[in-house]
Amino acid sequence: MQAEKTVKAALAVLSIPVRGSYHKSEVCSVFGITEQSFWRLLRKYAVDAAGNMVRPDCLKTFLQGNNRRVTYAEIVDFIRRNDEHLRNTIQGERTK
Repeated sequence: MQAEKTVKAALAVLSIPVRGSYHKSEVCSVFGITEQSFWRLLRKYAVDAAGNMVRPDCLKTFLQGNNRRVTYAEIVDFIRRNDEHLRNTIQGERTK
């Protein structure tokens, strides 16, 4: 799976071990985003009646104590969702 390879490579470059979940600053480093962008991704999170994410550009998080954390699986899914969304958008523009 390409998304997982991408995440593992980013973690290796940042010297962050592969583990079950990551705190905000680690997620920001992996994605190369600011803390403000991290919170924006969280605010966009919404699911439909079937439990599917409404938008690809959002992050599902959980609270551990007072800290927001993101699972490894969600980081991989975020990369996969956005790669697919980008591919579909580009293909849609080519068919116009």
